[in-house]
Amino acid sequence: MSWRGKYVGWYRLLENDFSKLVPTLSDLDIMKSVTPEDVLIIPTNEDEKPRNERKALPNLSLKLTDDSLEVRITYVDRDSVEILKNLFNESQKNQLDKLLEELGRLDPSYETILYSKARENPKPRLIRKYVTSRLDPQLIERIIEEGDRLRRGGRQPGGDSSVYILPEAPEFVFVRQIVPLISEDFIKVLHKLKPIYKILTSVKTQREMISARLSRPRHKRNLYREFIEVLNDARGKDLISAEERRKLNDRWRKDEEGREDLIDELKEILASAIDK
Repeated sequence: MSWRGKYVGWYRLLENDFSKLVPTLSDLDIMKSVTPEDVLIIPTNEDEKPRNERKALPNLSLKLTDDSLEVRITYVDRDSVEILKNLFNESQKNQLDKLLEELGRLDPSYETILYSKARENPKPRLIRKYVTSRLDPQLIERIIEEGDRLRRGGRQPGGDSSVYILPEAPEFVFVRQIVPLISEDFIKVLHKLKPIYKILTSVKTQREMISARLSRPRHKRNLYREFIEVLNDARGKDLISAEERRKLNDRWRKDEEGREDLIDELKEILASAIDK
């Protein structure tokens, strides 16, 4: 177990940057989350819920070598991929647009990879590799579809006849970056991956989309009341200007899906003022 302690300091940096997106863990819990293959799979806040209530999320992981640190956001199970597909639902268009905007900001060293593992060979097989910043909706859907085909297996066209392909275990690395063991470089990567991870983990399940549609009128009223309260509070304490207040109001009207994020931003402004 002691060799797994090398991840503790790196997790503390991630925990500090990702704040509410990841749980607060003891050193022992961090070490327990390191796999026998020497990969730290970051626990999620969903792990604290009863098993039948947990939302399937992508894996956020760290892998240390002697001279580098690899950071990944990966989809490995069917349930999490099914939720990712909901990103293309019309009701989540704003989330998709935000995601593409964040991906477009990444430099070409960030990669998106599709691997697959066969039963007879546990070593991952490279299927596809892309520059993450070049992802678009069609390419993301194409990667998902190819992963689904690998998972299903079955008869596939091959020459003049069909060939039976055994089911494999696809691994969709949505984004990967490798940095030297320098905390400042790691923190820069975290800053870029945080909004991407936040969007991917907030994609609604089918149940959540139905619930949101049914409760929308009341939820809108409650959100607007909360928005006005924090907006007036921030303006009253001179934390935002009159011009900024007008811009925030405009964002509220135009970005329905981003309203909760907007409220969180205002709360962070108020909280930072208290800390000072």
